[in-house]
Amino acid sequence: MQPDRQDGLTDRERARQRRAEQIQRRRLALGISVLALLVLILILVISCPGGDETASTTTTEPEDTTDETLLSATFTARLTGDEAVPKVQTIATGLLTLVYDADTEEFSYVIEVTEGITNPSVATIYEGTPGTSGTAVYMLFAGPTKDGMFQGVLAEGLVFGDDLIGPLRGGTIGDLIALIKDGNAYVSIGNTSHPVDAIRGQITY
Repeated sequence: MQPDRQDGLTDRERARQRRAEQIQRRRLALGISVLALLVLILILVISCPGGDETASTTTTEPEDTTDETLLSATFTARLTGDEAVPKVQTIATGLLTLVYDADTEEFSYVIEVTEGITNPSVATIYEGTPGTSGTAVYMLFAGPTKDGMFQGVLAEGLVFGDDLIGPLRGGTIGDLIALIKDGNAYVSIGNTSHPVDAIRGQITY
């Protein structure tokens, strides 16, 4: 009868082992279910409208805040008959000075005759490169004609965007400055003998 008792004890141990394994499998299954539920909740949070709004808010690129304000600068042009189109035989010379003040946002000019010219009647800024006949964009001096030999300041004042003409009509001071910086602007003084280009010079800075 002793072997029967030993066999009975072994059966109990096996039963206990099976129950322990069943409990372990149930716990594992429960853990997997909980993990799957957490993953599902996370997916729902990310895919809901509120989640999209949050994501878009964090990934939106910052607005371009590049400072386009014009910097203070001085531009000049030396006027001679050699720069005129066609060239003019003259000893007359001139000087244009343009100054942009970033603090006041004012663009001032002074155009003067440094060596005498007879009967100056007009001074104009043109769009154009050296050696070409360009299109007027700003009138610096529109008369009346200075009779006889003239030397000194022909005109001075402020450049206003509202007074731009030709291809720059409706534009801004910044457009004129950009034209100058591109090397595509010149100034000329005309007189009764040469109404457009008596003396001329490319504007540089």
